[in-house]
Amino acid sequence: MDKERMRLGLYRKIEIARKQLPAMDEEAFRQRLESSFGVRSRTELSIHQLSQLVHEFAIQDGVQYTAPAKSRNKTVRPHSRPDWIEITDNMEFAEEKRQILAIWRKLGYSMSSLDTRVKRAFGVPVFVWLKNRGHISSLLTDLQRREKAFERKQAKEGQAGELS
Repeated sequence: MDKERMRLGLYRKIEIARKQLPAMDEEAFRQRLESSFGVRSRTELSIHQLSQLVHEFAIQDGVQYTAPAKSRNKTVRPHSRPDWIEITDNMEFAEEKRQILAIWRKLGYSMSSLDTRVKRAFGVPVFVWLKNRGHISSLLTDLQRREKAFERKQAKEGQAGELS
């Protein structure tokens, strides 16, 4: 995806957020940009900063960019959660981070709880800021183990359902 299309997609997500936040008029939006990034226009932000702003709207303000997914894991209850985390191609370990997100979602975990897990385990407040190869490898290995156990459990439940 070229940078201009990525930028336009992030602009659209910012507009979605502003529509969901009635108190976010033009002046409030510009103040948010100024306090967070030191600029008064979104055109002055890098793609990474735009992505960070979209993520902040989701985490801090509860903006939802997609309809909540139905969890396949019946022990995890879906929360009012953002189900979107931007991983751009130029981020370190982008492929591994995408694998982590795919498994995390498959297991039915809340995306906001991924930040909590990363903060508790590695002291990094936001998943996308994770840059240590060892931490990423450790998290991915753990999730792959959990995914296998989850698949075995589903297969066992499927067999039990066929017998009854």
